[in-house]
Amino acid sequence: MRLLRKKPEIPFSEAERTIFFASDLHGSEVCFKKFVAAAKFYGADTLLLGGDISAKVVVPIVTVRPGRYVAQFHGHEEKLDDRTVEDFEQRAANSGMYTERMDPDEYQHYADHPDQVEALFDRVMRKTVQRWVEYAKTKLDGSPVSIYAAPGNDDPLAIDDVLRAHGDGRLRFVEGEIVELAPGMQMLSTGYTNITPWDTHREYTEDEIREHLKRMTDRLEQPETAIFNIHVPPYNSRLDTAPLLGQDLKVKTAAGAQMTAPVGSVAVREAIENIQPLLTLHGHIHESGGSVTIGRTTAINVGSEYGEGILRGVLLTIGNGKLLRYQAVSG
Repeated sequence: MRLLRKKPEIPFSEAERTIFFASDLHGSEVCFKKFVAAAKFYGADTLLLGGDISAKVVVPIVTVRPGRYVAQFHGHEEKLDDRTVEDFEQRAANSGMYTERMDPDEYQHYADHPDQVEALFDRVMRKTVQRWVEYAKTKLDGSPVSIYAAPGNDDPLAIDDVLRAHGDGRLRFVEGEIVELAPGMQMLSTGYTNITPWDTHREYTEDEIREHLKRMTDRLEQPETAIFNIHVPPYNSRLDTAPLLGQDLKVKTAAGAQMTAPVGSVAVREAIENIQPLLTLHGHIHESGGSVTIGRTTAINVGSEYGEGILRGVLLTIGNGKLLRYQAVSG
């Protein structure tokens, strides 16, 4: 006969966690600041930052003469001076674009050597993401709030090093990891994404995604209470509906309307159907925010409107192995 030690029961208030999840900020500084502020505003003790943290472009601000600059904003040329250049930089940052001031010779150098633009982007991205992390640490200083961050397909691999090096216990980079969000409730995270037309940084075949997920799910202690934080939504789930593109990467139309198709991951769908975790959280397809059920699993795509400076998120309360409540929020 073997005696089993009974685990002490955790009081409900201690077992419960409030989580704010957002994704696809794509470099929008105002959205990141709102994300950090959500901890206090919503009373969340955990902030979960989904993938596609970084911007997609660097906008040159070119000095044409002392105190005068020129830059492009959404296809339009803007003439700036010392009074307006900082406002332009902030507008660009809030819209999800990095900026870099440079003289005409430097600008011409990059125009003549497009192969070196990636190095410029990498440098500006690293500097910006580090500044964001320092901002979060300052704003959350003295609070118990934890931030978990995972990448998306648009995030260069270099972002991993920045987040790992500067998180200092406040922000934890969790690609490929399993963490406990609440007692007995684990979360796995990955930014692995199926192949897209855009040839982005973290695209993999369905078999590679399947193997990556299995390595993580095999480590789950209680799969039925687990949370999957996976950037790409499951295939054909209504969370992955996107405009259908032709070979020219232009949106296909029929009878004057956009054609759409499911573009999520088959491997992710299989993992959800087979494991039946409590909850899955996604981003990637900005237009397909919402929630569905797949078997007993609640699946959520939070969506994104980063270009308008609107932060879309979902407020989740979990505890005692259950999803107690959730609510989509925006601001």
